[in-house]
Amino acid sequence: MNIMAIMIFLMLGFIIAAVLMCYYIYSLVLIDAKSRGIKNPKFWSLIAAGGQRVEGLLIYLFSRRKTISNLSSAEIEQVDSLKRKLYCVLAVFFFLFLLAVLLIFQST
Repeated sequence: MNIMAIMIFLMLGFIIAAVLMCYYIYSLVLIDAKSRGIKNPKFWSLIAAGGQRVEGLLIYLFSRRKTISNLSSAEIEQVDSLKRKLYCVLAVFFFLFLLAVLLIFQST
């Protein structure tokens, strides 16, 4: 396999991992906003999941400080499952990054 095909494969991996990470963050914020009784939880989930520099997530975290969470046991299990999936996606990101760096330095 040539290096260009491998780089295209890595870029597809990055895109898929980024989409999954946005979805998991959206789901986590949606569950949290609903449990706290925040108005428009889908709006806040979109704000938190969008953005490249995590500014939406920071705005959500600052806006929810004055509320109390009332998560049920099923929601806690769902949040834990989403967190594990998010950690796996972050591990995939790190692995893909290391592969990309290795390919760049190997080609020079």
